[in-house]
Amino acid sequence: MIILNMLFKYRFLLLLFSGIIFGQDYYVSESHGLDTNDGSESFPFKTINRAISSVSAGGTIFVMEGIYNNNNYGLVDVENSLNMSNPHVVTINKSGTEGNYITLRNYPGQLPKIQFDGRGGIIISNEMNYIIIEGFEVEGPSQNIDYDMAMDDRAYKVLVAEDENDNTNYDHSYFSGKGIWGGYGAHHHIIIRNNIVHDTPGSAIRFNDSDHITIEYNEVYNSTWWTSSASSAIVFAETISGSEEDNGNAIKMIMRGNTVYNNWNRIPFYVTQLPDNSGNTNPDYGTATYNNILDGQGLYVTRSDPDYNGTFLFENNLCVNNGKNGINFDNSLSASAIFQNNTIYYNGVHEIIQDLSVANGNSAHRGQKVGGIKANRVLNATVVNNIVVTRDNLFSALELPNVSGSRTVSNNIFLNGNLPSDENGDPYNYISCCSMIDIDPLFINSPEIVNGAIDISQTNFELTQDSPAIDAGDPNFSPLDDILGNPRPGITHGISSTSFENSNGGWTAFGSNITTSELNSKTGDQSLMITDRELNWHSAKLVLDNLLELGQSYTFYVWVKLAEGFSGTSQITIKNTSLNTYTSVTPNVVVSDQQWTLLSGDYTYSTPDNLFVYVKGPTMDDGGGDYFIDDFSLVPQGSPEVDFSNIGDIVDIGAYEYTGTSLSTITEDIEIDNIFIYPNPATTKLSISKFQNNVTFSVFDLNGKQFDLPKHQNQQRTDLDISILDSGLYILKIYDKLTGSTKTLKFIKE
Repeated sequence: MIILNMLFKYRFLLLLFSGIIFGQDYYVSESHGLDTNDGSESFPFKTINRAISSVSAGGTIFVMEGIYNNNNYGLVDVENSLNMSNPHVVTINKSGTEGNYITLRNYPGQLPKIQFDGRGGIIISNEMNYIIIEGFEVEGPSQNIDYDMAMDDRAYKVLVAEDENDNTNYDHSYFSGKGIWGGYGAHHHIIIRNNIVHDTPGSAIRFNDSDHITIEYNEVYNSTWWTSSASSAIVFAETISGSEEDNGNAIKMIMRGNTVYNNWNRIPFYVTQLPDNSGNTNPDYGTATYNNILDGQGLYVTRSDPDYNGTFLFENNLCVNNGKNGINFDNSLSASAIFQNNTIYYNGVHEIIQDLSVANGNSAHRGQKVGGIKANRVLNATVVNNIVVTRDNLFSALELPNVSGSRTVSNNIFLNGNLPSDENGDPYNYISCCSMIDIDPLFINSPEIVNGAIDISQTNFELTQDSPAIDAGDPNFSPLDDILGNPRPGITHGISSTSFENSNGGWTAFGSNITTSELNSKTGDQSLMITDRELNWHSAKLVLDNLLELGQSYTFYVWVKLAEGFSGTSQITIKNTSLNTYTSVTPNVVVSDQQWTLLSGDYTYSTPDNLFVYVKGPTMDDGGGDYFIDDFSLVPQGSPEVDFSNIGDIVDIGAYEYTGTSLSTITEDIEIDNIFIYPNPATTKLSISKFQNNVTFSVFDLNGKQFDLPKHQNQQRTDLDISILDSGLYILKIYDKLTGSTKTLKFIKE
């Protein structure tokens, strides 16, 4: 056995140092590199494209400080229409593999610049997958373009389209160049993180026809100004699943932690041919005489394949002073979206930009006073823990038209702006529940309305100590960290849990009415009260989609108490909405109005169907009646229930978690070398010692396969659930997002 263990460890070392796990790394330096070098750190390549030609799956290209331009950079001749479609600076034409991504990133501690004046900065060509791009500044030529030049370009585009000469082509991508994009090929498993993208005439970051894309922690500003193509800052368009097996409702498309501001369009929309699924029937839409300025969204999802069932996640984003909506989820009939913990402020700037453009001959554009969050022609929309501040009450804070499935709106702050309303002009009940309307969120330093761009450096959207957003969020719809990487206070190990202190905890009415109530509580000050029951099943329910994993077993806990004067039984039941079947998690349990009674039972998720759990009250034969539920927790089977004795619903609303100290002023480096793990070997749980913000980590096996493990994070440590791993040796890679440094640790799963 000792010899076998030694052979196993020796084999691991051979794999590690041969580059099979992570591939060979290469280095690029614009100032002292040569493309005839070997690409090592001492003898780097000069161009990024040369390094791409050498890299293989699992390898990383480290790009050192410098400015990297496209061919013919600086030779654009606008007056003579020369060099108007210069090539991309970087073309990625390689794929990684599952668990072995190709990474293009900055050299630790440095910020290389990709500067373009043509088609764009970085393009992922054809159908390349498993790629990470991080740590770059990408700058377009917008500062060298003015209104007259862009309008002349629009006129030229119309001329070419109407010209019957087939040899005349529009090749002025100088006015529509994108920062980072996927071209027209279908991609999957792409991560774009920690980049600064600005002054791009077209979109800053865009992916078409792709799936499993994550855009996170980027700063995007001054994009889309000069294109007539109705672009937006960060875009997912025409999303499509790669296979039927991968077309479930899981979260696969993510926009997280991005700061997006001053992105708007100044040029009226023009298009030679509308997409088949545009959804617009106006015959003048996008024609030569069309005067409307469109899009300029902060974050935008549009025209997903009608059969695409995935869920889009928007979380921890800051969207300020953009042209139209802060976030728009549109025309994705079978898809759903979760909007959680975003801060949306003073968008809808097109109304102001029009005033600036009128003097230049552009007609004023009115009637699209939007500015907050919008979801239109989609399946489900969940809007929780967001702050939305609009310019005035003529703008929309929230629009949810044509949602064919469910609308879940809770624990938001809406200041100014219209909300979906009933025939009396009052916000619908699903909006007013647990949300604060016309309440100032009290930021540290938010900008005034300005006619043009804001200086983001003069703003601070963190919360003041008396902000109503503090401790008012729903932890069931909250990420572990905020936009700055600051840990949000979580509730121990619960997959889903709530004590109903500040919210419904994700629960909705099922044929009844539900409200948080101070009349009774198991712990804390509130519980969830179920009233107005007319049938046995009238109750409260919690949708289990995206909470359960196939083949895994779980334990449900919930406490029940009847309203005064009632008696009867209660039961936990799961309904399969796909098959219209019911599973009793517990038997009928006798409950009373005198004390709280615990209901607990186990459940194994065995079929990939849509499910929800509900807690039934007394039957109509027993007199029905009102009842309360409290301290609900869903945990891995065999785990104890969540202890709510000292904790409540204490996450904050918005992108920033209140800390008492402005995190934006903290600049000290992270001491990544002080991080350690324990126990080692481990059986079910691996603990990572206390570390500062902006540190992430990944787990790999010896073949380079990456594992997404459940975790619980607090201020003392992070616990990884490694119970799903087979016995053997694994690698923990730790990454410091501020300094770019990494650390690799090994552990044994027994």
